Amino acid sequence: MILDALANWQLYSTRPAWKQAFAWLQTITPETALGEHAIAGEGLRERDIYAILFDFETKNLLDTTLEAHRVYADIHVPLPAPMGGPEVQARFALEELDEKEPYAAAKDATFFLHPERFNALFTLHPGQFALYLPTDAHLSQCKTTPAPQSLRKVVVKVRAELLLP
Repeated sequence: MILDALANWQLYSTRPAWKQAFAWLQTITPETALGEHAIAGEGLRERDIYAILFDFETKNLLDTTLEAHRVYADIHVPLPAPMGGPEVQARFALEELDEKEPYAAAKDATFFLHPERFNALFTLHPGQFALYLPTDAHLSQCKTTPAPQSLRKVVVKVRAELLLP
């Protein structure tokens, strides 16, 4: 997992897929359509990198989805106000969790039960990103205020093998 300022993205990799993901993130405007966006680039196959821009309602911690992926790494980026805002996220090692639903290839996801203790909660703010690799289970969309909020964010899905040195 990586948690850092968007401005520091270049510190982590020079791999083409990494550069293409962050180049696309720099193109987002308030007019960018919700939904799935293909990210094309030299040497990329279809669905090597794509982004999902979506609205959601923040939730109580125990109402969030705890998941891990095998094929894709996730780059979570909350958008700035007025559409976006901060959200609480968490990262877990796979071995510390109990499976709720087995891996489903169609969703590229294994779902887990929430643990009794949360050791790695943090608030992801606009202007930051969190990268989750297939070795990380994660949850997101947790509220930072007593009342739920409607927020917008983007998750860039990168075929994890493209990030390896």
